[in-house]
Amino acid sequence: MKDPEAAVIKQDNSSTASIGENLTKGLDHDNYIQDSTKTSSSQRGPFQPLYMVKVPNAMKNGEFLQFTISVSKTDSDEPEEIVREYEDIEWLQHCLLTEDGVVGCIIPPIPPRPEYDAKAAESKTRKQLGSDANMIMADEFHKDCRNVERYLNMLISHEVFGKSEILRKFLCEKEAAVKTKLKKSLFMRVSQAVDEARKGQHKDIDDYFQKEREWTAKYTTYMKETSLNFNKMLYAQMRLANCYGQLVSTIKETIPYKDDVQSEINRYLVILSEGVENAKHGLEVMSRNDEKTLGILLDLYARYMESVKEMLFRRTCLLVVYEDASKALEKAKPNKKTTAEEHKQTAERSYEECSDNAKRELKSFRQRRILAFGEGLSNFVEAQIKTSRDTITLLLRTLKSIKCPSDSQASPE
Repeated sequence: MKDPEAAVIKQDNSSTASIGENLTKGLDHDNYIQDSTKTSSSQRGPFQPLYMVKVPNAMKNGEFLQFTISVSKTDSDEPEEIVREYEDIEWLQHCLLTEDGVVGCIIPPIPPRPEYDAKAAESKTRKQLGSDANMIMADEFHKDCRNVERYLNMLISHEVFGKSEILRKFLCEKEAAVKTKLKKSLFMRVSQAVDEARKGQHKDIDDYFQKEREWTAKYTTYMKETSLNFNKMLYAQMRLANCYGQLVSTIKETIPYKDDVQSEINRYLVILSEGVENAKHGLEVMSRNDEKTLGILLDLYARYMESVKEMLFRRTCLLVVYEDASKALEKAKPNKKTTAEEHKQTAERSYEECSDNAKRELKSFRQRRILAFGEGLSNFVEAQIKTSRDTITLLLRTLKSIKCPSDSQASPE
């Protein structure tokens, strides 16, 4: 029977060198979500995006984080750069939601608010690396840039929002639109909660939408729990990698003390520290790839399901208005029949338009979700296998060096 360790270690030197290079670089899945968004958006139909968007960098300017957005029109080769803050993106989302002609549309979820102050960095470090971490994680503006770029690409790929005049002004005008601060008073929050409690449980007259509402409520909860638990697993991997790093530092601290007895031990400690360093680096690469492939996807669709819920709730509100208008028409006095009839017809048109758009949107969303998760899971598995193979090969090489120190090229520092 062949020795499995020997089988792996007998790989040629070029393949072993490439392993170290792969672990250093990691698997490049940064553009995975953007690519899957473009792929799935091509399935939407004849609509083609009018713009191409890139967000190359973000810069902190005082208390604000400013994103540099490169915008190209499909009929022009010259990109133009604009600068926008997160508050501008919030205002864009608000304006698109309140625009005429978007009833029944599922708006892409706005990216999470960036956290870039010292307090947020400290909290993030404790959350990901544990309370005993002796370092502060650096700002990760590249992640915020990817989130904003993904959001804008989803908007421009949408057949309704992609043709919006509001979106055109946001992308094509140098100066950001004048905006008011979006604040919800306590009264507005209570009123919204009462509305959701009263209308959210309203029985639907269409079995299709009743089932969709029930499924959406359950699936939203499942997506949030899955995303939360996946992130917990990522943070556990990051904390373990941090522990490996501390172990490497401790081992290296003992190496400089040299004497006749310690010299032989130092040789083994050098090899051991290299092995632990390889394990640490492999775990860090795996964590980054897990986040880029599946972590981002789970978070995106957990927030996307909230957008689906909001769309279905707005449709339910229109249904309640339509039913109230029908009841009012039945009870209306002869001199008010005409007004009541007009009110009912207006409510019916709004409700039917919303229902037609919602059916089309739900079908398109379901197709995109299935395609995205199929590709996401495939990329996740490939990254896991690739990184695991590279890491185990390096660890087996370390194990061989410990078993046969005379063959090792390592020397005490």
